[in-house]
Amino acid sequence: MPSGLCNALATFQICMLSIFSDMVERIMEVFIDDITVYGSAFDECLVNLEAVLNRCIEKDLVLNWEKCHFMVP
Repeated sequence: MPSGLCNALATFQICMLSIFSDMVERIMEVFIDDITVYGSAFDECLVNLEAVLNRCIEKDLVLNWEKCHFMVP
């Protein structure tokens, strides 16, 4: 995303929050292009991660796998 566009970051944040509105603060947090998925147990984290990844597929979001980190405490 070009950083020279007026309000581009705010618009992108609003888009991300609208895509994940039912998941934010329940199973995940979103800040600009950083997505953090969490849960109280390992199995719950996997279920939540699956839900988030399915939403990404559903909305045609493309993830950069080189920048993804999994199972970070």
